Amino acid sequence: MTVETDQAIPRATICIATFRRPAGLRALLQSLNALEFRTMRPEVSLVIVDNDPENPASRELGDVAALSRWPATYVMEPTRGIVAARNRALAEAPPDTDFIVFVDDDETVVPGWLEALIRTKLDTGATAVQGPMVPRYEVEPPPWMRALRIFDIGPFEQGERLNFAATGNSLVDAAFLRHHDLRFDPRFNQTGGEDEEFYGRIRNAGGVIRAAAKAVAYDEVPAARMNLRWVLRRSFRMGNTLGRVALLRRRGRFMRFLKGFGAGGRGVLLFAAFGLFSEPKRIRGMMEIWRGAGMLAAFANRHFQEYSPAIVAKDRNPVA
Repeated sequence: MTVETDQAIPRATICIATFRRPAGLRALLQSLNALEFRTMRPEVSLVIVDNDPENPASRELGDVAALSRWPATYVMEPTRGIVAARNRALAEAPPDTDFIVFVDDDETVVPGWLEALIRTKLDTGATAVQGPMVPRYEVEPPPWMRALRIFDIGPFEQGERLNFAATGNSLVDAAFLRHHDLRFDPRFNQTGGEDEEFYGRIRNAGGVIRAAAKAVAYDEVPAARMNLRWVLRRSFRMGNTLGRVALLRRRGRFMRFLKGFGAGGRGVLLFAAFGLFSEPKRIRGMMEIWRGAGMLAAFANRHFQEYSPAIVAKDRNPVA
């Protein structure tokens, strides 16, 4: 297959927020250095935002930008939080870029990853594109975790329409963001769920999200996350995000409130009816109970702080 030369050269900016993962960042940059293009030659640049000026990745890695095959900007964002880091990346992106691409510092990508994202955007006319995320476990996970596909996103049918996207592996039309003046909501800075809210606003503004089946990113799952406590905590946060979004948009609030009870009820049924015979169904039931509780907690103005300093300190090794 030959490289196209008769079309405008697409410009893609890959945005990476990093915090206390120098080894992960190095692995990600190495995978980005290995990107291959068969049908296009895009202009690729990187924006790397380090959210820990006191213990930056550059302390271990040296000149971070020099590790990239592509032109790279490496900056410090002193305001702690995931939204502060992501919005700084958007601010540092070239003003004439065509596509904003998100990937995280605990992931690596396949060589055809970026081409698959861009090609899907161009072929379908989508506003945003989501690729699959495949877990790579640090240690062998419990069987129920594999059975429930806790850390998987996808697989997808190529081009299928989605009602979500995640900043772990997605592309969005930069012109659409500029036209609608879209940024991540600071109210989700410590809680997480900022991508659910962000891509929800894109959909509400008329945007369409499609799947790029071959744009695979591998998610490195540490042993510390392979336990029921962490999974239930995430289920609570995901439900909490849905409840908060409904409250902030001032529509669908009553339905979301009912769905909180509905999720809890389904969870109790799964747990009681099938839990004795199936560990995955028992845990799925517990996840639904926690997710429903998270939705209802939002209506009581209780927000789970997934990116609070205390929780992040437990989740990240400051020197690895």
